[in-house]
Amino acid sequence: MSRIIIQSKLKKFCTSIFKKLGMDYEKAKDTSEVLVEADMMGHSTHGVRLLPLYIKDIEAGNMNITGNQTIINDTGSCITIDGEKLPGIWLTKRGLKLSSERAKIHGVSTVLIKNSHHNGALVAYLLPIVEQGLVPMIKCSVPSSATVAPFGGTKALLTPDPMALAFPTNYEPVLIDISASITTNNMIADKIVKKEMFDFNCLLTRDGIPTNDPKEVFENDGTVMPLGGLEYGHKGFGLALGIEALSQGLSGSGRSRKLKSMNLSIYIQVIDPEAFAGLKAFKNEMSFLYNECVNNPPINKNSKVRMPGQKALLNRKEAIQNGIKFSKQTLMTLDDISRKFDLVFL
Repeated sequence: MSRIIIQSKLKKFCTSIFKKLGMDYEKAKDTSEVLVEADMMGHSTHGVRLLPLYIKDIEAGNMNITGNQTIINDTGSCITIDGEKLPGIWLTKRGLKLSSERAKIHGVSTVLIKNSHHNGALVAYLLPIVEQGLVPMIKCSVPSSATVAPFGGTKALLTPDPMALAFPTNYEPVLIDISASITTNNMIADKIVKKEMFDFNCLLTRDGIPTNDPKEVFENDGTVMPLGGLEYGHKGFGLALGIEALSQGLSGSGRSRKLKSMNLSIYIQVIDPEAFAGLKAFKNEMSFLYNECVNNPPINKNSKVRMPGQKALLNRKEAIQNGIKFSKQTLMTLDDISRKFDLVFL
């Protein structure tokens, strides 16, 4: 069973939930918009199915819902922020806005945020920035969590460590959203809820044996394989170390702090092509590359090469026109939440 839900109604519903919990309106609105945007793009593991996690952490005091971030250091093009455990989506949106404004002045601007709560799907932030002719980049890690072992190891130490980057072309923008591990914690949780196995071995048992059983990670001290798997996992391991260096090292908030509750370190950078060879030159070059990619002779003649983010943009367009399709499990969750907070569910 599934159901189509209009995105505007879903945003209003989520915003009402956060306001019932006492969250500032702007924070509630921003958080709801990005969660729904993720669902619109087809990233359902990072969409409104995260509502129970956010509600639980708000009620437990692990997410602050009022107040402001603190500027620790500001050199003009480089800003470091203490997020004060405020909603990560609100912090990330503010960080991108600030970095975009500064990039138009300095050419490149970098914002580091420590002590942030969860910030959802990184691809869901990119369109408003890239549509300004800018190149945004986000890299995140969670020093309070560990599910990925270093390549060759069996004890969880790192997180999936996602990164996202977007750039404009003369056509549609390219939206890249990847992680340093083969799969993510939210995808594992989603498989467990749906009582499904992965289609291939992307996890390891606590003894380092490949498995496709998601329960091995959360219930039996197993780990997530780094990108590249058993043969080439050193590549994902290296990528994870780089992302943790940029997010945790530069923000001064890493694993040495032994954090317990949800706590993110976020690296945001925005580049203005006008500060270099110019936006026109940038778009012309990347449009040429775009065309060369999509017109590359395909392995399967019935399936052309697809650019990163192309499917997400198609999903988004369809969601705007026809609404968002949700699984039975997510619908049941939203229904439970609506009863808990005495709200009419859509």
